[in-house]
Amino acid sequence: MTKKTVVAAACALAALFAFGAAKWKNLDDKSYVSGPKLTEEDLLGKVVFVYFWDHADDKSVELLKDVEKTWSAFKAKPFVLVGTYVGMSANEKVKETAEKNKVTFPVYKNFTPDPPPTRSKTPFFCVLNHRGTAVYTNNGLKGATEAAVLAITDMVGTPSLCKDVAFKKYKPLEKQLALGKNVANIVKTLAKDAQKAKDPAVAAEAQEILSAIDSAKEDVKGDIEVFGKVNPAEAIRLIGLFSKTWPKDDAVAGFKASIPDLKKAAAEKAKADKAKAKEK
Repeated sequence: MTKKTVVAAACALAALFAFGAAKWKNLDDKSYVSGPKLTEEDLLGKVVFVYFWDHADDKSVELLKDVEKTWSAFKAKPFVLVGTYVGMSANEKVKETAEKNKVTFPVYKNFTPDPPPTRSKTPFFCVLNHRGTAVYTNNGLKGATEAAVLAITDMVGTPSLCKDVAFKKYKPLEKQLALGKNVANIVKTLAKDAQKAKDPAVAAEAQEILSAIDSAKEDVKGDIEVFGKVNPAEAIRLIGLFSKTWPKDDAVAGFKASIPDLKKAAAEKAKADKAKAKEK
């Protein structure tokens, strides 16, 4: 292994917390109310569903039971639901309300992403995808749940590289632009069309697809870095897919060099997970 490759691998692993790691306020013992205690690492690489509620707001208290159903439905997924109390009541009073409504998800006072989402009233929901990006900030439980489902779905399988592109002129390419398929020749053709196509609509669509591919590449790089810490087996899987899609990218050597360490981490995690399962 060359010195350059070793350095690249070290840089890739050192960046684990630099991508997709949302910052949080009031995730500490002082703010803790009830349910499982959390750390920032527990939230890293997960879809995080935050429910803002207030003891003085009857509607948000009534919704606690429905939010609990959402937690029960998805807690086996890469998903964390956190209830954040935003009123003035003491922690013990908040805890009593949570217990009365049979809440089992974590509840913290004034817990919020940093910077906090803009909200006008409770009940309010904020959903962040596994990259730490807010994908829903509004007052509806249904909308928040749908956003969470989409965010969870986006984490699995071999997704399209251009899921937000409305293919028209290039419809035949849609299924070919998936993670794990080499896109080099397609990118060359699209780059040429973006510069020289006589039809402005064709040029514009070609450029839109190119931009989506570039964005997807950076997203997958970041996913590899995040999952390297919280789910090394998934990081290895993504490295394999990334290497097939962009084999000549500068990051490939570093990612491949990190695989032995990731395999060791995956084995240790599997062992730890097995031990936890036995304890239950």
